[in-house]
Amino acid sequence: MDKEFENNRTEKFSFPIPGGKSTIFVKHDNRVYIQNLFGLTCGLAGNDTGAPRARGLVYLRTDTGIFDSNNLSLVNTAFDGNSISFVWETNDGKLKLESMWNLCTDTGVWSRKDRVINGGDKSVTVFSYMYRFVFSPGCYEIYSQRGIWCNENQGIWQKLHHGSIELSCEGGRTCQGSNPYLCIKNEGSNEGVAFHLLPIGNWVIRTSAHTASGDSLPYAVVEMGQSDKSLRMELTPGNSFELPEILFHQLPGGNIEAAAPDFQRYLLTNKFKDSKKTAPVVYNTWFDDFEFLDVDRLRKQLKIAKSIGCEVFTVDAGWYGAGEGDWFAQAGDWREKQNAAFRGKMAEFAEEVRAEDKGFGLWMEPERFGPQAPVVKEHPEWFIYNGSGFFYPDLEKAEVYDYMFNEISRLVDTYKLAWIKIDFNFELAIDPTDKEFYSYYKSWYNLLDAIRSKYPDLFVEGCASGGMRLDINTLKHNDAHFLSDTVNPIDTLRIYQGAMLRLPGGRLEKWAVLRSAGNGIPDYGTSVSTAPASLVTPGGATWESSVTVDADFSAAVALTCIFGVSGDLSSLPQKDLDCLSRYISFFKEWREFIISSVCHMLTPVRPKEDRSGWVAFQLQDMQKTASLLFAYRLNDVEDRKKFRLRQLEPECTYEIRFENNPGKESLIVSGEQLMNEGIWVDLPKRNSAAVISINRLSKFSK
Repeated sequence: MDKEFENNRTEKFSFPIPGGKSTIFVKHDNRVYIQNLFGLTCGLAGNDTGAPRARGLVYLRTDTGIFDSNNLSLVNTAFDGNSISFVWETNDGKLKLESMWNLCTDTGVWSRKDRVINGGDKSVTVFSYMYRFVFSPGCYEIYSQRGIWCNENQGIWQKLHHGSIELSCEGGRTCQGSNPYLCIKNEGSNEGVAFHLLPIGNWVIRTSAHTASGDSLPYAVVEMGQSDKSLRMELTPGNSFELPEILFHQLPGGNIEAAAPDFQRYLLTNKFKDSKKTAPVVYNTWFDDFEFLDVDRLRKQLKIAKSIGCEVFTVDAGWYGAGEGDWFAQAGDWREKQNAAFRGKMAEFAEEVRAEDKGFGLWMEPERFGPQAPVVKEHPEWFIYNGSGFFYPDLEKAEVYDYMFNEISRLVDTYKLAWIKIDFNFELAIDPTDKEFYSYYKSWYNLLDAIRSKYPDLFVEGCASGGMRLDINTLKHNDAHFLSDTVNPIDTLRIYQGAMLRLPGGRLEKWAVLRSAGNGIPDYGTSVSTAPASLVTPGGATWESSVTVDADFSAAVALTCIFGVSGDLSSLPQKDLDCLSRYISFFKEWREFIISSVCHMLTPVRPKEDRSGWVAFQLQDMQKTASLLFAYRLNDVEDRKKFRLRQLEPECTYEIRFENNPGKESLIVSGEQLMNEGIWVDLPKRNSAAVISINRLSKFSK
């Protein structure tokens, strides 16, 4: 931090970051404001003198009034190294607003946490509390991502021409509708900022164009916080309300892909430093025969899963429910089926799995309860109806929290689980407590943490119809999270691209999902009588629209994060099982690297519908000593492509190994050459992949 006195009334504080633009704060009399944020000018030409609705750093609306920089008194400021704190009070001194800022200079990421404290003697109701950032009049573009089932992380840039662009989630699913992520850049300078909100329930991010004066271009005002659609947060005397944390950082040259590695580095260092450093290879039963669990069939899959190197065998939905109805209807009744699936003997099958030296895993959806679930009938006062046929637990009640904790623990203990998949396939709807699920999620996160603390060796996988709750906060409370319910390889490539802008990729999970279609699908020019067996993978989340696929391509797509397998392994030809086995062995060798790696996106993010071109990622360890290059040729006419690698040491030499093409000789190349000239990747077939390792050897003398 650099401090400068402009006069006896004005102080300026500059926070530079290596290779990036500074953030500049100004303290003038009884006001504090941002003059420049990563190259974007703030306020009115760097001053906090614009229109009232385009000033300050906070916005608060309560039943006692509306408060912002115009009627809040700044009572304390502290600039200490790379940390800042501000305290404002209302004029009557009854409400205090505290704002804590911290800059990670290694990555250029700011963290901000605010809270409002009721220092009066009467309760106060908070209707809205927003972080506020005001950018000078100009022309701006906004990048945001929508979240739809099997279409997660799909983003677009759009002009902030007039009015507002509002992002929010739906029904308590934090990534349904929109993701809690927004980028803004100035069209003229291409300077930009990315904002990430770490949700605690429903959230909102608004970007508004506010008219300045005369015929001037509008300000861009970004506000974000807990959703204020139905917020009625009561603060009793002495209590406080803490906003969800936000993180923000520079967009180098307005480029969203270029910002990803340092942001992931920040997350891994500051949010996931205590997370598991490894993950077992899982086989999941879902894409074999969905909810229809036949023990003899499962034994066949277990035998093959063992032979190719899987370490955990997870039984997905369909094992539970003593009443009538399918897997979806029976949620909440976590008793074993007596007339189907394991017929009450799943513990015996779990022992069979362990006898093969594999961990046993289980799927459940602890937050959703059907009306026929025994506990709903016994304790209806424990549950809240979501308006669509299901109930969710009132986790603010201690007895309900205890029930949930004990029920999950019972399953872990009864079946000696090594892995639990926790799903979330419905909306919570409207929060009757008027807190926008703030208290619900506080309790839910505490529950997940308590389970992980009690069972430190248990691997907890999150899922929410795929990625409908795949935000930073939720991921932090799980060991991994399923990327999307579509397992089509090209779908997952595109969805993964969007996820890399806001999440650490190594903590996500993808599966290679395969089954044999026999030899009834000949290649053009080949007779059915001589055609080899064809493999198919789901065209989305089901088998109805299956597409042919190469086992190597499917496995290579799944290899960029936590690797899993599903489908009918027992139907696969031996050569394809051998292919999966090689990829599983490679993942085991590299998994600690993959899980803790940052991702350089070597090709632009493209929408899921785009089946053309090439996609490439460079995964790199935190010490920048090793990289994995994953290159995918989609439906593209070019059969070779050059990729320039990032953040290598130019004076060092690197060994290049073509991991899924063992017949190709390794190379020794300088870091300077790899970054400046690049590396050629040859892929003669469409929908094929290359996996290339890059390991630093030593420095060389010029």
